[in-house]
Amino acid sequence: MPPQQQGERESPRSVAKITKRLFSYFKESRGLIIGMLVLLIASTLLNLLIPDLISRAIDTLDLSAGRVTVDWVQLNTLLLILLGVFVFSSLFTYFQSRLAAKLTRTTTLTIRKSVSEKLIRLPVGFFDSHRGGDMIARLTNDIDNIATLISQALGTAISAVIVIVGCVVIMLIKNPLLTLVCLSTVILNILCTVILSKRMFGFFRKQQKSVGEMNSHVEQSVASKKTIESYNITDECIAENDRLSDELMNASVKAQVLGGAMPPLMCIIGNINFLLIVAVGALMYINGGFGITIGTIQAFTLYSRQFTKPINELSGIISQLMTALASAERVFEIIDADPEEDEGRKTLGNASACSIRFEHITFSYVRGVTVLDNFSLEIEPGQRVALVGRTGAGKTTLVSLLMRFYEPDSGRILLDGVDIREIPKAELRRKVTTVLQTTALLDGTIRDNIAYGRFSADEKELENAAKITYADEFIGKLEKGMDTEISGDDTQLSQGERQLLCLARASLTTPGVLVLDEAMSSVDSATESKIQEAMLTMMRDRTCVIIAHRLSTIRSVDKIAVFQDGKIVETGRHKELLAKRGVYCGLYQNQYIGMN
Repeated sequence: MPPQQQGERESPRSVAKITKRLFSYFKESRGLIIGMLVLLIASTLLNLLIPDLISRAIDTLDLSAGRVTVDWVQLNTLLLILLGVFVFSSLFTYFQSRLAAKLTRTTTLTIRKSVSEKLIRLPVGFFDSHRGGDMIARLTNDIDNIATLISQALGTAISAVIVIVGCVVIMLIKNPLLTLVCLSTVILNILCTVILSKRMFGFFRKQQKSVGEMNSHVEQSVASKKTIESYNITDECIAENDRLSDELMNASVKAQVLGGAMPPLMCIIGNINFLLIVAVGALMYINGGFGITIGTIQAFTLYSRQFTKPINELSGIISQLMTALASAERVFEIIDADPEEDEGRKTLGNASACSIRFEHITFSYVRGVTVLDNFSLEIEPGQRVALVGRTGAGKTTLVSLLMRFYEPDSGRILLDGVDIREIPKAELRRKVTTVLQTTALLDGTIRDNIAYGRFSADEKELENAAKITYADEFIGKLEKGMDTEISGDDTQLSQGERQLLCLARASLTTPGVLVLDEAMSSVDSATESKIQEAMLTMMRDRTCVIIAHRLSTIRSVDKIAVFQDGKIVETGRHKELLAKRGVYCGLYQNQYIGMN
């Protein structure tokens, strides 16, 4: 077996820390746990009586007179007691399993809510470094592994501890010497469990990581199906899928081989224990003087089985425990991630149009690769300002900073003279509405998707929003109109139609700043000119920031800021910048050669 890579193994102290953290989620279910414990103890104690009752039943047989004599009264009494023990033990076990199922639902629901709420509150930057498929795997597969531990392994583990302690106590009372013989193999049990557990955790951790990578690849393949087919890279996609599948299989096989080795080893040790008890017990009975009976030997063989069975069960659930701990570790990574910081306390006024000032902004996504370099720009209330430049110049990054999806490395952004870091994010994002180039539709009807702009909007306002953005033209052709069900990846709508819905949604808002980030990049020229007229109404008495590659959309704006290498190199109106024959003129001529 190859040596484990660094980071694949976990110290016992860390495993204990994860376990303690996981079990802290049971605090809200104390009543269920107490009920489980009571039923487990009752059921286990009844089961512990069975070997002793059988031993006494055997001892009702008397062979001393050379013939078999039976104390039928005592035997019948013991058999009736045994029947009662079996019935009540089964009932207690049934109700305990019901409580365990409820505990599983309650605990996993608490964990799932914690993860879901945290994901919503995490900054955009977190999702830049974590793939969507892996996040889904943590919310589903990893939490399911924790649920399996709670529903199947927790009760078994508690019952095993009670059985082990109970067996030891009863055996010590019956015969201390045979008890020592029975306990002689425990060291072997513990040794095997500790050694294999240390090795297993690293492989189970790698297995869960591979599950996340596999999910991400499948999600990406499904989302990019058209691209894969268009570029004829199906074979490469399959090869990558095979590679990830092999990695997952290798990690799973190694984990399961180690986990599967535990029960057979425990079984061998248990059989050795059984042989020792029978051999030593027989010698004691033959030699006499030890006060031992055939019934006692029989009881010890049963108790040894009862004693070794929970040890074997504990070793068997080690793999479940390791899987759950590896999953819990991945879940806790999300819960422990730093949320969006929001220490803002200042409020903005009720002005319909806000001023914006970027002061010496420097920003980089990756250390050492500067996107914005000492950038400054001032936008007056009610101005319509266009940001233009080549791809990667930093235009969309500037909007992300304005929305506080990211924080600048240095410098500050002022909205109506207030540093946006001092404004609560909820209020900031109510003041700034953004329509992005990437359309964001959610599962629901067309009406629902438009209403995300303002949930309180009535039917007339929703219809008007669709009308002013010309979305009503394609909505009217759909069989169910506004009640048509769509989803985030709906293929019945074109990209342009999806973008019109996003514009309709934005038209319901009343922000101080409206940001259009390539918001009409997917509509045709005829529709674009219609929407531009409608957008003039939307932008009236609003500060508007327009990011555009199609320069025909920004001829009438108040100011154009030209980006190059993270800085503004030119500002002015359309005709002024053309007259300068500078960077903007070059961009315009590249798009509209021969046009003024």
